[in-house]
Order: sequence, then C-alpha cells, then structure tokens
Amino acid sequence: MLAFKSLLRRRARTLLSLMGVAIGIAAIIAFNAIGKGFRAGLNKYFSDSGAQMIVVNGTMKDPAFSRVTREELEFIRSLPQVAHLSHANFALASTRSVQSASGLTMLSIFGRTWGDRLMDKYRDLKGRLPAKDDEVLLGSIGSESMKKGVGDTLELFQRKFTVVGVFETGVPWEKLGVVMSNAVLEEVLQHKQGSASMGLVYLKPGADPAAVRAAIKARHPHLDPMKTEEFSSFYDQLEYIDYFVWIISLVSVAVGGLGVLNTLLMSVSERTREIGTLRAVGWSQGRVLRLILSEGVLISFLGGLIGLGLGVAGAEILIRFAPKGTLSTSYAFLVFLQAFVVSLGLGVAGSLYPAWRASRLSPIEALKYE
Repeated sequence: MLAFKSLLRRRARTLLSLMGVAIGIAAIIAFNAIGKGFRAGLNKYFSDSGAQMIVVNGTMKDPAFSRVTREELEFIRSLPQVAHLSHANFALASTRSVQSASGLTMLSIFGRTWGDRLMDKYRDLKGRLPAKDDEVLLGSIGSESMKKGVGDTLELFQRKFTVVGVFETGVPWEKLGVVMSNAVLEEVLQHKQGSASMGLVYLKPGADPAAVRAAIKARHPHLDPMKTEEFSSFYDQLEYIDYFVWIISLVSVAVGGLGVLNTLLMSVSERTREIGTLRAVGWSQGRVLRLILSEGVLISFLGGLIGLGLGVAGAEILIRFAPKGTLSTSYAFLVFLQAFVVSLGLGVAGSLYPAWRASRLSPIEALKYE
C-alpha cells in the first residue's frame, strides 16, 4: 500500500515509466504473434494437402528455388511405402506481370497437375476445377483485389488465362494466390518438364515415414524428406524472422527497464529525508530495500498487464494495415507467460540499484538532506 501511494505522488513520471514497460512487452507479444501466425499458416497449408511427407532439395533453403528432378520424383513414387506422389511448383509474380492488380504487390503462383490428388484440397470453391492449361483458379482475396471472378480473363506472364474457379482456404496468404497448370508454370520458369519445387508424398496405411526418409536419403542425399508438420522448421527465413523479432523486443524491453531505473532513482533522491525518517523510527535496511523493490515490481506488473493487451491490439492493427492476406496472427499462452515474466524481471532489475542506494542511506545524513 505504501509503495502504491509513493508512486502516485509523481503520477506523470510513474505513468511514463509504466508505459515504457508496456510498450516493450507489447512488442514481444505483437511480433511473436505475427511470426507464429505465418508459421501456423505454412503448416496448415501443407496439412490441408492430406500428404504425410514433403520432399524438397535440401541444398536450397527456399521453396521458390528448390528443384526436384523428374528422375528423383519417379524414384520416390516407386518406393513400396508410397501410395501417391504429387508434383507441386511455387513461384512469385510481381503485380507488374498482372493486369489490373489493384491493391496487390505480389502474387503467389501454385503449380498443380489437373486431376491430381492434390487438387482435392480445393473443395471450398466457387466455379469448377480447371481442366485445360489456359485455365486457372484464383484465391478469394486475389479475386477481390483484382476484381476478377469466374469467367474473367487474367493476364499473367504475358499470357491470357480464364478464371474457372475462386477458392477459399484457412491460410490468408494462399488466398492471394493463383493455381495454374504445372506444365505452363514449368515452361514459363524454363524448368525441365516433369521436375517440381517439391514432391508431396501420400503414404500407404501403416507406412513408416522414417523408413521412407532413409530410403530417399540413401539414394539422393541432397534431397530433404520431412513430415508435413516439420516444414516450417526447414524454412530458414522463419528463423531469421524470429531472431529479428527478439532483438527488436529486447531493445524495447531494455528501454522500459531504463525507465524504471530512472523513475526510482529520482524517487529515492526526492524522498531522502522520508527514508531517513523511516530509518530513524526503526526501519531496517532490508525493509527499505523491499519497499523500493516493491515499487519497481508494481510498475512492471501493471505495465506488463497493459502490455499484454497492447500487444494483442497492436498485432491485430498491424495485420490490418499490411496488404490484405499477407499476415496473420497466432497467440500462444507460453509467449504471454514469457512476456509477463520478462516484465516482472524488468521491475526487479530496474529497481535493484535504487533500492540498494536507499537502503544504504544513513538516517542522520538523510535527515540533514535538503
């Protein structure tokens, strides 16, 4: 109670310090939510395919540059544990290549083989599935942004395609995409016919993914077979994003900690005579130390609570200002817990020196202080 009253004496200063902590905690929550949202979307994208495994070229850490040859794909298909293998290609197209791409800066291009098992994922569809090389599917966000619907013509890579279907998925960035024929995309990208960015492997019932992986690695060591849920760990760019997120967050947190330190140092300086009086009436050094520490923890506790709310609000605002469909959020209890622990740690770290300084004040000298 005494700690709370002490902080209310300088409300503006206390509020600024509290907001410094809150902003640091909000940065942790917001950036982590967006990073995890992208990971969750990536995992859902592959899990929706129904495949149990993905095979990519392990020498390329970006699916846009991965190439698995026709011969390698045929070997995988021939394995006794494999029920089916789908070819999947991926590319990005600048909106400069797209006619009337209002509101978009980039399109994801997904190469598929018409009639293949992988096309089963496009069940939530307005229109129909493509059957010809000059037909495409368009994601719902791309359809809305480009004002293209079923029956319209889409000009892409200096070619004209007919939109025969508009699909919905649970992955926002996939809804920005165009699904076109593998044969056409391979020709546009000048890739060898029959090759693919990746192979999606459907296993027979009871098949062991580890055995399939071992067989593929034994024949083609440069290939990287993995379970579909493991793909986000393969995508190195996500690791860099995580590092960046934590660096920015820690810088924000450090600023908040300095705010707590400055607030309590000024508070101790202004209350020198008061602390001297408390010492004179019998307060021990430990009790004075605990008083100042409790003030720092109180600031960080309240700042942490506010920061959790600001983080969620900030993440949702960020994804709304970003190009539609490019970002999403995913919240984890562990991140909230970690952020709150960091907040409390800030309070302790920022108040240690002021508390030690206050506890070392001599009662006689403190009472003489002007």
